[in-house]
Amino acid sequence: MKYINNITWALILCMGLVVSCKDDDEPGTSEALTLDKTEITMGPEGGTERVQVTSNLSWVSSVSGPWVSVSPANGIGSAECILSVDSTLENTSRTLEIKYAPQGQQPQTLTVTQFGFGKQILIKDPEVELESSANYDDRYFDVTISTNVELKIDMDNIDYSFAEGEPSAEDEEEANSQKTGWIELEGSNTPVVDLDRKARPRTVKVRFRWDMNTIAYTRVAKVSLVPLHPEEDQLVDNDGNPIEKVTLTVTQEAAPKITDDRAGDSLAIIMICEKIQSMVSYDPSENMRNWDGVTLWERTDDFPEGMDKEAAIGRVRSVNFMGFDIKEGEDFPREIRYLKYLEGLYIQSNTNRQSREMHFGEDICDLKYLKNLNITSYGLVDLPENIQNLKSLESLVLSSNNFASLADLTAVINKDNFPNLKMLDLSGCRRSDAFIDLSATSDNTYNGVPLGLCINIGKVGTVNPERQALIDLLSWDNLTSFGLSYGYIEGELPSDEEMVAALGAKAHYSESDFFEGGAAATDWEYKISKDTCQWLLSDDRPITNALSSNVRGTDVPRVLPFARVFSINLNFLTGPMPNWIMFHPYFVEWNPGSMVLNQQEKGKNSDGVIVGFDNISPYDFNYSYYYGKDRPDMSDPSTYENVAYPLYYFRYVALDEDASE
Repeated sequence: MKYINNITWALILCMGLVVSCKDDDEPGTSEALTLDKTEITMGPEGGTERVQVTSNLSWVSSVSGPWVSVSPANGIGSAECILSVDSTLENTSRTLEIKYAPQGQQPQTLTVTQFGFGKQILIKDPEVELESSANYDDRYFDVTISTNVELKIDMDNIDYSFAEGEPSAEDEEEANSQKTGWIELEGSNTPVVDLDRKARPRTVKVRFRWDMNTIAYTRVAKVSLVPLHPEEDQLVDNDGNPIEKVTLTVTQEAAPKITDDRAGDSLAIIMICEKIQSMVSYDPSENMRNWDGVTLWERTDDFPEGMDKEAAIGRVRSVNFMGFDIKEGEDFPREIRYLKYLEGLYIQSNTNRQSREMHFGEDICDLKYLKNLNITSYGLVDLPENIQNLKSLESLVLSSNNFASLADLTAVINKDNFPNLKMLDLSGCRRSDAFIDLSATSDNTYNGVPLGLCINIGKVGTVNPERQALIDLLSWDNLTSFGLSYGYIEGELPSDEEMVAALGAKAHYSESDFFEGGAAATDWEYKISKDTCQWLLSDDRPITNALSSNVRGTDVPRVLPFARVFSINLNFLTGPMPNWIMFHPYFVEWNPGSMVLNQQEKGKNSDGVIVGFDNISPYDFNYSYYYGKDRPDMSDPSTYENVAYPLYYFRYVALDEDASE
């Protein structure tokens, strides 16, 4: 019995060794043998070609045809092989493969193509199949071309079609909009072919890039390769018959069909996340109500005018895409257009956004119910051409992008194009966090990279497009929040006189800007408390402070009169601080020490001057002129003499005093 047990254990050990050997020696792609070339083309006269074999094993070669011989045909370790190719009497080409097989490993293949006496263009793989989508870096294919004539790739006359035939009437408009232009050739359409030995053929490789397919139809593109000099070079096919061109056929699979319903919304979001390589992914088996960053329309919601309430219930109301990697040269995925009831779209944090120059694409421009659009840290250098179609927008956040000109932005973003806009944020549009001396650059670049929103608005009285763009934004009555922090904006803020001239008939505050008593819900947003800020309507109680003397309420320009949020900090501004800021009715709510007065620390403008306002400091600033130093007695005007808004004392000082007692 003991003898039998010993035999049993011995068999088990042997089986283990056999299995181990099998795992280790499983054939596969190995680097045990490499070739210095994988393609050889020869002319009809034949000849010899040298091939370097690099290996650490024994190997043997095999040839699939009799017209090529290999010497040596086998070996141990590295060697130089000489291929001898016979001449041909044919007019057409022929091809064979030579396989070099290292011991116990998968062979490496060398393809030999010999041209006939006819003139030919040969595509190694004339039919290419593509998936519907892939990461940007993977969206290309290479084509190997062997030819004995100079050639042209005819990108101007690509034959585009759908494998399924003509789209249905329902899909026709959308499908046809995506039918053409989805492949692009990198480099010249006349690749250089070095025909240095007369008709001896040469091999070239060209690369095509392709766009993702977003429609439910299989796209087909037929690309013609033709002689560059057709009057001199007559092509023949493999049977020796004259031909005009050779065709590369590219077929791209259809995208999943996105339906106009809740299931379509979920599929659109999943596809977008996949295409942008988002750090957030969603489980399609889970109810969308449980997806982070996604909200749906509920029956109890306040639906915008014109929206079909019953159709919208359960559809996506807002979505947040964050932490993604969209490469320079690609737009935001077109699937966003399927979220037709979208009210809020939040897109944040593209990888390496400061080094990328991004364009967004036009598909968001049809989201007619969109009220809140936030594209932050994306790398945008411009805006979609038709973004002004978004008339319902109330909030537009474009912070931390790569815009270079305020004037270019305000040509699109203005009160005429966006009559309902309340919030605009253009802060953080720097492409460098280290550069703080504008006198060290003459072309607004740092280490060869543009600085971002680097503009000079000039001094008071200067006339230039960038200064006018800022004045236009400051004249936008509807804005209740405006951010322009952390940029490379130098120069002086518009003066009171400049703003009065720009505002025209609405240059100063009037009775219609105020409410009295308790504010109704409809009054609060676009009204000012008359009890608190009535000084703005007076001309008999002048205020003197460290900046200016004898300032009357009726002198203060009506700039952004209802803005509860305003920031211009961490720029490169100099010159005087104007009264339209210092006496603004919501100035105290702006946290001015940090968000207005404070410019780039140790920053220098293009003249080499340390930046900062010359009539006020963020470090010793106080509100004595604004709401006073002491608790006022509102029945005794002498207790708030030389104070613009004494009632603010009770809100911002007295509450803290009472709480500490």
